[in-house]
Amino acid sequence: MRVDELDVALVSMPFGPLFSPSIGLSLLKAGLMRAGISSRVHYFTIDFAERVGAQFYLGVANGFRPALRNLPGEWIFSRALLGGSEDDARHYIETMLKRRPGKTSGSRRVLSDTVINRVLRARDFTEDFLERCVERVLRDRPRIVGFTSVFQQHTASLALAKRIKAASPSTFIVIGGANAESAMGAETVRQFGFIDAAVSGEGDLLLPELVRRVLAGESVEGMPGVRTRNSVEAELAANRFSNAPTVFRMDDLPYPDYDDFFEQFGASRFDRSWQPRIFFETSRGCWWGEKMHCTFCGLNGATMKFRSKSSPRAIDELLYLTERFEGCDVEVTDNILDLAYFKDFVPTLAGLDRHVELFYETKANLRKEQVRMLRDAGIRGIQPGIESLSDSVLKLMRKGVSALQNIQLLKWCKELGVEPRWNILWGFPGEVADEYRKMAKLTPLLSHLPPPDSFATIRLDRFSPNFFESEQLGFTDVQPMEAYSHVYRGLAPEAVRNLAYHFDFKYQQPQDVASYARPLAAALRKWQRDAGTSDLFSIDKGDHLILWDLRPIATKALTVLTGLERLLYLACDGVTDARQLATTLSRAPEEITALLEPFVARGLILQDGNRYLALAVALGDYSPAQPVIERFHHVVRDLGVASRRGIAVRWTGIARRREKPAPLPRLKPRPLTTARFSVDGSHVVIQ
Repeated sequence: MRVDELDVALVSMPFGPLFSPSIGLSLLKAGLMRAGISSRVHYFTIDFAERVGAQFYLGVANGFRPALRNLPGEWIFSRALLGGSEDDARHYIETMLKRRPGKTSGSRRVLSDTVINRVLRARDFTEDFLERCVERVLRDRPRIVGFTSVFQQHTASLALAKRIKAASPSTFIVIGGANAESAMGAETVRQFGFIDAAVSGEGDLLLPELVRRVLAGESVEGMPGVRTRNSVEAELAANRFSNAPTVFRMDDLPYPDYDDFFEQFGASRFDRSWQPRIFFETSRGCWWGEKMHCTFCGLNGATMKFRSKSSPRAIDELLYLTERFEGCDVEVTDNILDLAYFKDFVPTLAGLDRHVELFYETKANLRKEQVRMLRDAGIRGIQPGIESLSDSVLKLMRKGVSALQNIQLLKWCKELGVEPRWNILWGFPGEVADEYRKMAKLTPLLSHLPPPDSFATIRLDRFSPNFFESEQLGFTDVQPMEAYSHVYRGLAPEAVRNLAYHFDFKYQQPQDVASYARPLAAALRKWQRDAGTSDLFSIDKGDHLILWDLRPIATKALTVLTGLERLLYLACDGVTDARQLATTLSRAPEEITALLEPFVARGLILQDGNRYLALAVALGDYSPAQPVIERFHHVVRDLGVASRRGIAVRWTGIARRREKPAPLPRLKPRPLTTARFSVDGSHVVIQ
């Protein structure tokens, strides 16, 4: 698109998403178009990544894992915004990037000298880069320039805004996004005079009217959610901030306009080797957060109210996006899946003649049939918000689920082919240290289930209950993370506090988190290492239930259950209490407890009070991966004897390792779902 004069330029700066368009800016552009307002989205993310390299860019954007607390993306542009000396740079490098993470974090690495040198070189690129950005933006002579600022985009956005205002003083500059919400936006306007307004909250309904007023020469003062220099002092003094109007009718939103991104991406060198992904939105807010805001969650801010699109609208939009941007992965932006979607959206998605794989955030208390429905609909990845395997810690988090429910979901996800992305958090005030010893003892039993992606001490984020209820929840001395003092060097401490999103803290009642979490951290690392070859699976033959235990802790590889024991184990597929089992199987509760005790002792069933959960994953929908197949074949050949039908492994009595393995027929390394298992007297025969 080329026009002589543009109404609005929308800008996404480093270190925003690289290989996907901004759904926020794309929705705003579509909304402006509806209002007859011309606009263009500039993805300077692509330009900067071409300069510094995609892998380095992604490392900064994703926090380099061990350096997430150190805000390298913000620091790279901080000199371009506020100035700074080489002594300042050395101090940041030595105190932040070379600091070794704690032993209870998900990584023990520090940033290498090579990466640190690339951080310094990227900082040296910023002046030339910003000059070219100014030229690109002002080429269309826009009346208004709008920035989105989320995660590590704030200093880059402000540095460019400063230069645009210097080159074109009449250009109206507005900033929005998570970094401009409430006090953060107010302080941004107060500290940086080149920002004319900051928008707090959703801009969909507000921006067209704000643009109309600016174009007409009218004032934007008094608009809900708009911070200006005339309003911020009073708002900061009162600590009260209005928000932009909330979108309640989600179906009224336009489809996001991603064309500018794909035009710019297609002109970049990344087009030859990278496939972009697109964002898809079906809801906003969080229905669980409306009831019980998880204490550590800083998402949503003042937009917690849950709203979702109707199923027909959501399906139509998905079909439009996947047809227009064929071949792109689709990532859902929702904070939580609407449970009503199991009635319409999910079944409709499963019935489409077009294969689309989606990723959703969910709650962990899904039923097994719901997990199956997600799988059948192509929702093959979920983030269920597990966070802990301790009931008492989960209560401190206000999660509304139990540890057994979390483990149950991990098992069903493995069985049904849905990948759960989850993590473990610790460091909540008042948590009992002994709970972490129990979790460390528990994890070897779970080594066959999907391990956590990461684990670490909690971070205290603005807009979370841990922040705005810090004293009530047991925190003290809540201060901006140390990295902010390097990013915003020279600003007053109060200003830095208002600009910060992440905070450090102390506990009102001291607790040695590093000490009591260390054994669990070690156990979780082992879980991550063992997960590829560990397994515990079952084959139900009607009269017999065959259990193969290939976990490192297994004391017996093969167990066969018959009669009441088989029924009992199958009944524990989901979390069940002893009374329910007694009623279902018409037995006395004492008999049920006695029958379950050996399974609990061998780690085949988990017990929590009167509740039980079987751990074996049923073979069928689930088919073990090749490393597990190879391990299974090794165990079978080690324990088995040759028979005319295959390899026979004794299941009654004690299975002893043979001193000299007899020649055995070699099993084909094929999926175990195609192998034939049968019970022949005291042996299980595998063909």
